Amino acid sequence: MFRIASRPVSRRVSVTRQLSWTMGGLIVALLLLLAVLGYAAMSWAASRLAPILARQTAELRAEAGAAVFLQAQNSVLRLQEELLLRLEQQDPAEARRRFDALFARDWDGVWRLRAERVDTESAPTLYLNPGPRGPSDSMRLRAVASYQLLRERGPALAPPFFSAYMDFVENGLMVYARGRDWGGAAHADATNANYPTMTGSRPENNPQRKLFWTPVYFDEQAQAWMVSVIQPLDWRGAWVGTVGHDIVVQTLIDAVRGRSAEGGLQMILSADGHLIAHPDLQNHIVQADGQLAIASLGDPLLAEVHALISAEEALGRATGGARRIGATRGENGHEAYWVAWSRIKGPDWRWVQLLPQSQVDQVLRWGAALVFLIGLLGLLPALGFMRVLIRRIVTQPLQRLTVAVDELGQGRMPAPIALNGSDELGRLARAFDGMVLELRAGEAARRRYLTGLEEEHARLLALLGAMDLGILFVTADRQVQYCNRTFLRIWRMDEHVNLVGRAVGEVLADSGVEIVQPEHFASHLREVLGTHETTTTHEIATADGRVIVQTAYPVRDAEGRFIGQLWIHEDVTRERQTAEQLVYLAERDALTGLFNRRRFEDELARFIQESQRRHRHGALLFFDLDEFKHINDTFGHRAGDAVLIRVASEVGALTRRNELLCRLGGDEFAVLMPDARQEEAEQLAERIVRAIALIPFRLDGQNLRLTSSLGIALYPHGSVSAEELVAHADTAMYQAKESGKNAWRLYEPGRDSSRKMITRLGWNDRIARALEQGLFRLHYQGVYHAGDGTVSHLEVLIRMVDVDDPLQLIMPGQFIPHAEKSGKILDIDRWVVRASIEQLAANPDMPPLAVNISGRSFDQNSFPNYIAEMLRIHGVQPSRLLVELTETSAVSDLQDAECFIEALRQTGCQTCLDDFGAGFASFAYLKHLKVDLLKIDGLFIRDLPKDGDNQIFVRAIVDVARALGKRTVAEFVEDQQTLDMVRALGVDLVQGYHLDCPRADHPALARVPQSHPASDPV
Repeated sequence: MFRIASRPVSRRVSVTRQLSWTMGGLIVALLLLLAVLGYAAMSWAASRLAPILARQTAELRAEAGAAVFLQAQNSVLRLQEELLLRLEQQDPAEARRRFDALFARDWDGVWRLRAERVDTESAPTLYLNPGPRGPSDSMRLRAVASYQLLRERGPALAPPFFSAYMDFVENGLMVYARGRDWGGAAHADATNANYPTMTGSRPENNPQRKLFWTPVYFDEQAQAWMVSVIQPLDWRGAWVGTVGHDIVVQTLIDAVRGRSAEGGLQMILSADGHLIAHPDLQNHIVQADGQLAIASLGDPLLAEVHALISAEEALGRATGGARRIGATRGENGHEAYWVAWSRIKGPDWRWVQLLPQSQVDQVLRWGAALVFLIGLLGLLPALGFMRVLIRRIVTQPLQRLTVAVDELGQGRMPAPIALNGSDELGRLARAFDGMVLELRAGEAARRRYLTGLEEEHARLLALLGAMDLGILFVTADRQVQYCNRTFLRIWRMDEHVNLVGRAVGEVLADSGVEIVQPEHFASHLREVLGTHETTTTHEIATADGRVIVQTAYPVRDAEGRFIGQLWIHEDVTRERQTAEQLVYLAERDALTGLFNRRRFEDELARFIQESQRRHRHGALLFFDLDEFKHINDTFGHRAGDAVLIRVASEVGALTRRNELLCRLGGDEFAVLMPDARQEEAEQLAERIVRAIALIPFRLDGQNLRLTSSLGIALYPHGSVSAEELVAHADTAMYQAKESGKNAWRLYEPGRDSSRKMITRLGWNDRIARALEQGLFRLHYQGVYHAGDGTVSHLEVLIRMVDVDDPLQLIMPGQFIPHAEKSGKILDIDRWVVRASIEQLAANPDMPPLAVNISGRSFDQNSFPNYIAEMLRIHGVQPSRLLVELTETSAVSDLQDAECFIEALRQTGCQTCLDDFGAGFASFAYLKHLKVDLLKIDGLFIRDLPKDGDNQIFVRAIVDVARALGKRTVAEFVEDQQTLDMVRALGVDLVQGYHLDCPRADHPALARVPQSHPASDPV
């Protein structure tokens, strides 16, 4: 039975306890969070309510203290008014008599209340020191009036005031202070001239004659701190004294002390920045006579408070209102004290309330703690109830599940848990019961999977061992983990050598291969081992002439971690040699070995460019073989190829090393002579014409001699470009033909109007007009399956409408050669492709079409893209278009043809190699040209039933094509016997006049599958 590896549990932990503690912890955390949030909320609220409460407190206490001051102001004003009224109504004679009855001069010269009349509880006292002359009538009148007024009003005013009095400017004082004899206690030298009450009442100091308050002072007789409210007394246009009250402020100072002890800090400030009352600085205030300047203390808190109050009140005067609230800043930038103040009306003091932020924070902390404790006390019974529920709902089912898991881990089949609940535990139990039933089946499946993995691993090793690439896997710690036999073979090692486990630097220690540049290879190896991100490639040259390419690929696991590198070693010596041969063939004519048209055009362009820069001169020779077409038609292409090879050999022997001999195509040749003079060009032309004429040929038992026509064009005489130079040489060649052939001619502009040139120019114009006016027509010839005779596809053939006779069509053999020479063939190729694709789009059910492309289109890198774009625009499947190109043009420009064919395959189009077998050594290039079909040249099909050699060649082509996965097409099938023969030889597709003729209205265009009667199988 499948056993679950389990680790023994030493101690079981109760799920109930865990859940209880977890949920309790969560609730406690929630309570803490709520306490923190509550603290934050209360802190936010306190930051807004605390200053408001402090301001309200300051205002209430300021109003309570200001009541007595306002009462004193009103009382003084009433006393002044009453006194002035009595002075006006008083009889002077009666006043003198009354004065003498009330007052007497004492032994020290001071006028005082007579001793028998002194009653400090109900009457005022007087001291008056008018000097030797005695009191004047005005003094007497004022003394009597003030005595009577204070006797009547004084007992009612003190208290609440300490005293009520009238100062005399003549150095005297009438005062009522309950229980105190001010007059009797006054000395003979006592004077009130410099009292604040008098100095503040002088007209020069108080021109508006306003009521004012004195600074706080300490009264020696009363032994108390006081402040006085004074109203100047003017009578009959003169200043005669003052009317005032003394108010004891000790009670106010004691209130500041007591209320500061209750909480916070309270003080009284004067408007000019003096400290009136402070719970901790009262001794300093006493020493400063009640006027302690805050600036003199050096206390930053008091200075900041005073500055704050001054700034806010200045702002209030400017804006019409003051906040009377603010805050000082502590070291951490937060509020240290909330400051609130209110104006005490009367003396214009400020009751200041300072509430420490720390005190507010402490209250908030106690509140948060109280909330947390209340929540915690309510949590305990909830936890107990929760524990009971968890045990019944969770713990007991989990215990049953745990027992079953333990049994399964010990290899026993547990009994079904059988929980019928629909909750998660019930579903888990049912899933566990199902899992137990599936374990055995899963174990069997796992074993089968492991077996499959082992087999896959064995197949992978076999595949790696069979590959023709050297494989080496290097781990991240630079050790060899795998190596196949090909790696050992590439590096000439014994196949029994074991490289697994070796360090990378020791891998080639047993190799018999000598590296050409070992230091360079060692440097590259270090670079590869240090690179974990990119793929690197390095070529290793060996002393035995081989080239080994090493490619290193970084390998990563599924999570993207670097686990090593895969090194692939490939011996590319043969491929490099083949590539070099392809480069050679790309510039060489496959038949004669001479340079081809592409190399000729490159060298000619280079020559023109060099000549224009360095003022060089030269010559170009064009020649072809007279009546060469008769050789091909009569003796076959192989005989024609032999003639061309012989001519190339003979002419090549006549040219010098700096002269370029090229075969342009067919029987046309060219010789480029850089830096040649006219005489040298004429001498070479004469030798070439004479040498060709002297070559003996024997074809089919007949002795033949051929002649040639050659034209010379000099540069820069009348030629400013490569095109003009070629045209002039070509014209001169036709001038030689017109002179009777077997001759050469130097280009003469005066003879350039020959009939041949006129004809060629006429064809160029006709071709251009046909392209512009739509005079080209498409005909179609069927290509049939050799087996059942059904249509495979249609070959598209072009015709031109004769302008002179619109009912007559011109065959392509008449205008295609001129189009190739003028370059118009490129426009014709594009027209044919576009028209064919439009035909396919208009007839979705018709068979595919095959179009012929000239060799000049190989140089057009954009041509495959043009085909793909036309297919996309018209919505035609690429598989419905087949592109044919001739073997001779493909082999003459092998590299361009290979790239062209690959680009066509990328578009999805099929390709066909036309006239296959007409070139030289066709099989050698077949593996480089990735075409889908091979169309066997008609030379091998025309006389196939009678020519055994052709039968052997056709059979070889068919066998090679099948081996390479290509299909074959036989053209020029013109009778039933030939059709039967190509079927017997295994040809896949057939085409020819025996089956049908090219026509514009081919039956296959009617969207009905067609078969030719003559193509039916025998």
